Amino acid sequence: MRANRINLRSVAVAAGLAAVLASGSAYAADVVYNEPPAPTPPIEGAPVSTWAGPYVGLSTGYGFGGAATGAAGGTINGPSGWMFSGFGGYNWQSGGFVYGLEGDVGYNGQNAGNGTTYFRNGMEGSLRARFGVAASDNVLLYGTAGAALGQQQIFDAAGSASGGAWGWTAGAGADIKMTDKMFTRIEYRYTDLGDVTLNTGSGAQTINSNNHRIMVGLGVKF
Repeated sequence: MRANRINLRSVAVAAGLAAVLASGSAYAADVVYNEPPAPTPPIEGAPVSTWAGPYVGLSTGYGFGGAATGAAGGTINGPSGWMFSGFGGYNWQSGGFVYGLEGDVGYNGQNAGNGTTYFRNGMEGSLRARFGVAASDNVLLYGTAGAALGQQQIFDAAGSASGGAWGWTAGAGADIKMTDKMFTRIEYRYTDLGDVTLNTGSGAQTINSNNHRIMVGLGVKF
């Protein structure tokens, strides 16, 4: 009888252990099955399109109006002609305000004459400040002003002479993005190159020239 009791007790203990192990395995299976999903990666916003950074480009346009005064035989009115240039600069941006520096170097083909004396421009360049407002991510409206340098040339019966003249230039324009890196430009500027004294051999002539220009261009932003 005693042996039977021991056996029954052993059987009960074994059954209890089996039940505990079974429930533990079931719990472990439930834990694996109910494993929480991986966390959702954070949503990244689209990159903000700005005008900040360096840029370069090419432009062409037409110069007109103004005058070259002081030439022998009187004033030479209305010099006009095509021009082209390369430009480059750097923008900084704070909110919707954009400011920076820009330089350009090119050729001014304006020319005119009064029957005895002929005048034309030549190589030119400028260094200017720019201040603007980003009307949208793709449109920048700006004003610009700074120093200008240009070649002045005169021709008459005695010969020819040329020299450089310093002055100023100012205007306004718009840059319009075609892609995140490329933009088009339209710009108006007025330029006054001050006085330069030249002598073709017929005597000293002091030239003061000024002009208006409308330029269009294509640029790349880095």
